[in-house]
Amino acid sequence: MADHIDKALAFLESTQKLGEQLIAAENQQKFMISRMLDLKKAEATDSDEYAQLDSRSKSLQAMIDKYRPLYLERMEMIKEVKKSHDKR
Repeated sequence: MADHIDKALAFLESTQKLGEQLIAAENQQKFMISRMLDLKKAEATDSDEYAQLDSRSKSLQAMIDKYRPLYLERMEMIKEVKKSHDKR
């Protein structure tokens, strides 16, 4: 029984960490996009900084797109378990 509890706790902890990492990635991306908009307003879209920000932003978005569905799936599982536990 303790092994199942340990696995459940590890699952909850990894899900929480994944959620925190997604939030951090989204915040970082917002910062990058904001800076890119500043550069665009300054007509500096051909600068190295803009190109680097664009590349990092796209990489970050790819990571977010890859892991968000996993996070949402895990959260749905957790909600289902809570729901069935609350019915008891």
